[in-house]
This record gives sequence, C-alpha cells and structure tokens, in this order.
Amino acid sequence: MKSTIRHDAGWFETSIRTWIDKGDLNGAIEVISREGQPGELLAVVRSYEDFYLYYCNGKTYKTYQHAYAAIGAAIDRVNPNHQPLTDQWVM
Repeated sequence: MKSTIRHDAGWFETSIRTWIDKGDLNGAIEVISREGQPGELLAVVRSYEDFYLYYCNGKTYKTYQHAYAAIGAAIDRVNPNHQPLTDQWVM
C-alpha cells in the first residue's frame, strides 16, 4: 500500500504529541527525500491512527541536520517538561 504525506504543521505537532503521550515515539519520525526531488528533505511523523499516513511540517530541508533540528524543536514545543520520548529502550 502506498503512503500519503499531508503537509500540515498543526497535525505534525499533534501527531508527535500523541506518540509521546503513548510512550512510543520510536519509529514514528522520519526524514525522507521528496519523490522526484531527491535534493529536498521532509521531516515527517506517522499518524497514530493510520500506518500509511504521515504528516509533514510543510517545510523542505537541504540537510538532514536541519530536518532533524526541526523535529527536535517540534518535540520541545509539544513536550516542554521533557518527559521520556519512549518507554521502550533497545540496548
């Protein structure tokens, strides 16, 4: 099945918040290249309700560093008390 990406900054942050509240952010956030535009990266988060739906903050990035920095900033906004991002740790 093909995945869908919706460019919606509000749902991007809401989805991050939902994953954190559920205690399972592992594997929910990705940085991907745009189809047909490999030089542009997107920061995306998987919908909690739909495995094939992702939300993007609506911005494109030239480097992984900037994309992951945007993800970190979004996590800080929705998680100001810095609660653990997951209750599952792999060693």
